[in-house]
Amino acid sequence: MSTTGWIIVVVVAVVVVVALLAILAAFRRSRQRRRERAREEFGPEYERAAEERGSESAAERELREHREEVEGRLRPLTDESRRRYGEQWEEVERNFVDNPMASLQMADGLVSDVLRERNLPADGGEEAARSLGVIDPHAAEDYREARRLREASGSGGSRTEEMRQAIRRYRLVYERLLQR
Repeated sequence: MSTTGWIIVVVVAVVVVVALLAILAAFRRSRQRRRERAREEFGPEYERAAEERGSESAAERELREHREEVEGRLRPLTDESRRRYGEQWEEVERNFVDNPMASLQMADGLVSDVLRERNLPADGGEEAARSLGVIDPHAAEDYREARRLREASGSGGSRTEEMRQAIRRYRLVYERLLQR
C-alpha cells in the first residue's frame, strides 16, 4: 500500500475513534442529565429508591411508573371538604395547649382523612409515604418525620416540643395535600 493509502487509513481510523468517543460522551451526558432531573423531580425519594433497588435506572423507572399510577387515581378535594378540613385543623391547633397528645392524634387522623379522600393510601405506613413521595417528595419526608415523632410520643418519651414539631410537619403535609 502506498503512503497516501496508509495516511487515508490512519485518518479514517482516527475519525472513527473520535466519532465513537463523541457518541459515548454524549450518551453519558444524556444519562447524567436524566439522573439529575430525576433527583430534582423526586428529591429524597429517588435516593431512597436507588438504594433499595441497587440501580438508579430501576429506581427512576419505578418512581415514574408509580407516579403515573398515583396521579391516575388522585381525586381533587371539593370546596366543602377543604372548608371542613380547615375547621378541623383549627381545632387541632386550639387543642394543642391543653392536650398536645390528643391534638397530635387528631392531626394524624386528619391527614389520613385527607389522604383517603384524595384516594391515596392512608394506612399510616410506608405505602402512604411512597405514594406521597412521587407527587410531592417534601411532603413525604414531612409525613415520615411526623409519623416518627408521633410514634415516639406514644412511647411516653416525647416532650411537648417534639409533639409541636410533629404537628408542624403534619401541617406541612396537610397544606400540600390541599394545594394539589
